[in-house]
Amino acid sequence: MKTLTLAAAAALCLAGAAQAQTPLRMEVAAPGATTFVIGTHLASVLNERHGYQLEVATGFPGVRSMVNTANEDADISLYAPALAFYLINQRAMFADLANAAALAANLRVLFTYEGDMFTFGTYNPEIRTLADLEDRRVYLGPQGAALVNINSALIQAATGLVAGEDYELVHVDWSGANALLQDGTVDVLFALCSAGCSTWAELSTGQPVQLLGLTEEQAAQPAFQEALTFPGRHLRTVDPSVFGTGITNDGQITMVGEFTGLVTNAAMPDDVAYNVTRAFWETRDDLARVAPFVADFDIMDATFGIITPMHPGAARYLAEQGVTITEVN
Repeated sequence: MKTLTLAAAAALCLAGAAQAQTPLRMEVAAPGATTFVIGTHLASVLNERHGYQLEVATGFPGVRSMVNTANEDADISLYAPALAFYLINQRAMFADLANAAALAANLRVLFTYEGDMFTFGTYNPEIRTLADLEDRRVYLGPQGAALVNINSALIQAATGLVAGEDYELVHVDWSGANALLQDGTVDVLFALCSAGCSTWAELSTGQPVQLLGLTEEQAAQPAFQEALTFPGRHLRTVDPSVFGTGITNDGQITMVGEFTGLVTNAAMPDDVAYNVTRAFWETRDDLARVAPFVADFDIMDATFGIITPMHPGAARYLAEQGVTITEVN
């Protein structure tokens, strides 16, 4: 009996050590990004609850991090339905990726949430809507970035203006984008921004910022309505005060919003995916105390916009909470 007890104790110790050493890697674009905020929060919660060691690595834009996750070089990354669409169909930035379909097939969604908004701002009070971009210098993202194509397509659908013809595109890396507006290199700056993000609050500290919302006429354009059918995309109307006190807009602003989320791959064990998903949603309110925009995340929307199969572990937890699980083949 004593031998069996010692053996059992040793087994328990080994199991505990294995759990404590469970390594996970999450890749995100930059500090301050929504995925970074969520990732650093999860790192603490998962370590406390399960002994998981979650590394949150920055410097990985959505395209790169999603491919790395599909290749199993990372365990968790941003899930953007738009990027998933292009990967599945081997289009746009994935056009030359020979194994795009195989990579897409290895991805598994953990959950989605109300993501960032497509925001455009200016210091010029004469620029009030996207139609005023004509003959202006505009920053939509770095050279070759997916968001440059996405933004230019949305602007064209709403206004008919063509990037590179009707307005000039200026490109720098994301880290240098804000300076373009501050020094007058561009007239209009794009930022993918959640409610309460620091970008516009910081840029409006020295002088007021006008955000460019969509007019009813622009939003009603057939081409724009078709663009809104893209997976995860929808219209959001927000109070300008969520972007800081230096915003000059009168009344609410209508912008394009996009559901995003977290994605893993088929190699993640079911119990780990379950625990990651549970850890986030059970501590969402704790995170919202330091990141108020998280309070808008509704677990009942945790499968909105997905075109990639759910991870069975994540699906099990969400189903237990009454979430309808979207079947994706």
